[in-house]
Amino acid sequence: MHTCQLFIRIYFIAIMLLTTQSLYAADTLSSDEIRSLFSGNTVEGGRVEGATQGVMSFYSEPFIGYYAEDGKVFSVGGKKNKKKTGAWRVNEKGHLCIAWKDKKERCAPVYMEGDHYKQNILNTKGKIKWTNTYSTFTAGDTASL
Repeated sequence: MHTCQLFIRIYFIAIMLLTTQSLYAADTLSSDEIRSLFSGNTVEGGRVEGATQGVMSFYSEPFIGYYAEDGKVFSVGGKKNKKKTGAWRVNEKGHLCIAWKDKKERCAPVYMEGDHYKQNILNTKGKIKWTNTYSTFTAGDTASL
């Protein structure tokens, strides 16, 4: 009986994980969609530390960034309204990658959730370290970054 219960639990956990993965993949943007959204545009949004997918309803650290067509990125935001520069690209997996000056490049897929685009940045253990939510896209460098 114990072995049967364990098997049933493992089976249902596997089904839940597969269902979650397929739903997540269905809303994941393609490389071309990411380039179209970000390239040459000012993007407004927010970042939440340790966020869980589907739980965030506010932005704890708002930001605004300009993603130049030449691969440069300029941003201002966070608690101290800090200015940052770096580079952005879409990698071979179709993930948006950003390398801020003097920081390690971070790459992750961008997905649609409700009316916003989101990106979960994971730590080395595969847990969400923070979630970027991209809410507004405007052509050009409208914030003069």
